[in-house]
Amino acid sequence: MIKKQDFILAAVFIAAGIIMMLCIRFTRSDGHLVKVFVEGKLICTKNLDKDESYIIETDNGTNTLVINDGAAYVREADCPDKLCEKMGSVSKNGENIVCVPHKVVIEVSDGDKSDYDIK
Repeated sequence: MIKKQDFILAAVFIAAGIIMMLCIRFTRSDGHLVKVFVEGKLICTKNLDKDESYIIETDNGTNTLVINDGAAYVREADCPDKLCEKMGSVSKNGENIVCVPHKVVIEVSDGDKSDYDIK
């Protein structure tokens, strides 16, 4: 049987989780750059302020990266699952889009600054 104290404890944990999620979401800074990595190697850096399309060609396939209105997203990919297309747009520092079949990582950065202590 669930006791009243168990219900209160669960509610406290859920509320704490929601508060932490909101703090992280609303305190994250806007990014200025998009870094494209293929197999862990940086292949290009694009500015989020300039609207453009960029074709990422790998040995495993092709992705089309679109930068529009300060956000980046994958418009088209020839991978079988197309999860990278469904990930939506990214614009905040530290957000990323990953295409596992093509071994592509698209990461938003704010330049030299980092939200993380370790480099």
